[in-house]
Amino acid sequence: MSCRHCTTTPPWPNGRRTLYISAAHEYILDKIATALFSEGYDCQLAPMQLCCQLEDFAALVTTLAALPDLTETEQRNIHLLPLAPDEALDFGKMAQAKTLETWATLLQARELVWLLDNGSLTVHFQPIVAVADHSIYAYECLARGVLADGSFMAPGPMFTTALKTGLLFNLDRQCRETAIKTAAVKNIYQNIFVNFLPSSIYNPEFCLRDTVHWAQQLEFDPGRIVFEVVETEKVDSLEHLIHILDYYRSKGFRTALDDIGSGFSSLNLFARLQPNIIKLDMELVRDVHRSEIKQSIARALRAMCRDAGCQILAEGIETREEYDWFKALGVDLMQGYYFGKPSAEPRRSL
Repeated sequence: MSCRHCTTTPPWPNGRRTLYISAAHEYILDKIATALFSEGYDCQLAPMQLCCQLEDFAALVTTLAALPDLTETEQRNIHLLPLAPDEALDFGKMAQAKTLETWATLLQARELVWLLDNGSLTVHFQPIVAVADHSIYAYECLARGVLADGSFMAPGPMFTTALKTGLLFNLDRQCRETAIKTAAVKNIYQNIFVNFLPSSIYNPEFCLRDTVHWAQQLEFDPGRIVFEVVETEKVDSLEHLIHILDYYRSKGFRTALDDIGSGFSSLNLFARLQPNIIKLDMELVRDVHRSEIKQSIARALRAMCRDAGCQILAEGIETREEYDWFKALGVDLMQGYYFGKPSAEPRRSL
């Protein structure tokens, strides 16, 4: 459940501004000045400082953040201070300057806040195949943001920005709910895999209340919804994650763990959490037919799943050779571009 702090960001400087740009080194300022002069900005270059008159601060931040010859380190050493026409530059104001990297993140957050305030999320569906009869067993629901101009905000930038700006709780909640609502609208009768970040849920009974509500409201059989833990390597508290999964199970949902086989920690999670389904790490799947070590690991995981009564899913299948090898191994499920890429309209047959 989101709160007021999850949907607010610091006020953005709008209207005419005097912008003061400083950098750790003169050569960085020279790069910036060259770029801004070429874009027609009204700027004056002084030692260790660039002063510009502008109307659209967001456009300037976008221009600078997109400069191909500015490294991330350099962006962190560039400070921008936009002042209103009636504000004077003094030491107190200079302390309010933010790095280019921070301003770029806040600019993305403006888009993300708009996206969340308007519920402007969509879902793409990638088929998950049952090996036994080569049918579509489920779809993984992959969220995308739809910006005001109709362009997409990919999951990576969405979640990175949300993490940096305190919007993670809100974003993860809306992604879960949008997945369930969209699957209902698309008349999906198979299972659906819905991703969630453990770090976005601080109290399952509170944070997951709306998710459970929508599943019940839309008469979704909870047994058809598989909540998939992603970024397992970033789990800080195993007990907290156990509490979350226990809550899901108490409501009749199933659970899955992602990226199993990527390290000892993932095996420890498998042993402690006892999910219904594990997804093999894509690096383990890639070219498995050419690697005896990968084959040995995959066989061991298959045996563990058989003993634990857990289904095993090979994720990232892209070639016939990978498909044939895992089919011979006896995995239950497969997923990857070999069967279909994520799409707005779910693929109905193979």
